[in-house]
Amino acid sequence: MIADEEFWRLVAVLGGRPEIQDEGPYERLTAMLAEEPVERIIGFAETLAYTLYQLDRRVLAQAVFPGADRLSDDGFLYARCAVVVAGPAAFAAVLADPAAFARFTTVEAAHADSILDVPSNAYQKATGREWEHVEEYDYETGSNDQWW
Repeated sequence: MIADEEFWRLVAVLGGRPEIQDEGPYERLTAMLAEEPVERIIGFAETLAYTLYQLDRRVLAQAVFPGADRLSDDGFLYARCAVVVAGPAAFAAVLADPAAFARFTTVEAAHADSILDVPSNAYQKATGREWEHVEEYDYETGSNDQWW
């Protein structure tokens, strides 16, 4: 993993607006990481996975539709990506108050899942090889047993 400050500095390249449908910021972040050593690309992927894993909580999945079971697995993952793209203040706010998560579940925020492709695209651009790395933390919905 990379240090939190470095991770959030890199994420800031995305502009903190998960509703933006422009792929340009994701391409810029990919290009920046592709210039880094492979270990940093992997470190970014590991930190991203861990950050998404921390947001994998039943209470967040249920925050939007009280009484409903939860969001779809993909919808919940994309909303968590939107929180990450929004930055460290949004991340802290959602962990402190699950009600803050609702604003990240909009259709407009669904484009934030592009952050998931950044490490693999950067790796492929840097090395010319396919990404085969598997992160230590599984960020798929329901993987964080402690919070489900």
